[in-house]
Amino acid sequence: MIKTKETEKALALVKGQTSKAIAAAQALIVKDEKSLEKAAELILKINAVGKLIKKSMAKFIDPAKEIIKNTKEMFGPVEKRYQEAEGIVTSKMIDFREKEAAKAKIKEAKIAEKVESGKISFEKASEKIEKIVPKKAIGNKAGKVQFRIHKTIEIVDEKKIPRSYYKLDLVRIRADALNGIEIPGVKVVEKEILAKSSY
Repeated sequence: MIKTKETEKALALVKGQTSKAIAAAQALIVKDEKSLEKAAELILKINAVGKLIKKSMAKFIDPAKEIIKNTKEMFGPVEKRYQEAEGIVTSKMIDFREKEAAKAKIKEAKIAEKVESGKISFEKASEKIEKIVPKKAIGNKAGKVQFRIHKTIEIVDEKKIPRSYYKLDLVRIRADALNGIEIPGVKVVEKEILAKSSY
């Protein structure tokens, strides 16, 4: 991490405020209405420390975000074109390879027939098959590209998929339940939390 006088000054300020907040929070005992009011006063002070930390961080994060945004805007169209070019070439290579693999399969079947009929030996068949199988890798001075089998999935019948594979839409469930919609297996639970607002 690069530290400058400005970052060290900002960090020292928030570290000091945070240390005071922790000490006050640990020393706090809430036992009656008066101490509850003191706790409320303390939580608002701690909240102000949180705001100070966020404000201090923003001084350094916001310019970095702007740099990232501008860089993406500048290079985005070029990157998209490069990806398009790569996709075109990849697609053409795979199409060719699939055609060659289909041809090789037909030739392999013919060689297998010759082995079964006794026209050629297993050794000779192996040599012939080795020559017709499409290359899995192509290399040159720039590098190497390989054809690999990549496994993916395709949903053929959604109704047959076991329930355990479905993810609950908790955002929708929460919104509907809090709007009074009865959902089997869900209940609305009320829990007291502390809301803070400073003036």
